[in-house]
Amino acid sequence: MAKRQRQVYSFEEKRYSTNSVVSAALSIGSAVVLAALLLISFALKGRAAAWIGAVGFTGIVMAFGGLRYGFAGFRDECRSYFCSKLGTILSTISIMGWFFIVCIGLMNM
Repeated sequence: MAKRQRQVYSFEEKRYSTNSVVSAALSIGSAVVLAALLLISFALKGRAAAWIGAVGFTGIVMAFGGLRYGFAGFRDECRSYFCSKLGTILSTISIMGWFFIVCIGLMNM
């Protein structure tokens, strides 16, 4: 008869790295800015002032920062990678959204 192997459970609490938390915060901030500017632009029927572009540029920088910190969070050892995954995925989606917004703006010039 084969011996039963015992399963070993580890209840060690894995902490989030600073890079992964910053990544999640920046990516959520970028997604919120993207959604808010889209709502404002639709409410004003595309006649928003020039400040909307500056705020949009800030959202783009936040998305790229979230992506950078997300990749840096994967290098940390013995850490939970949930925030790094969330930040990286949400930043990538935000970058794609910003890319399409910029392309639509360039086509309508």
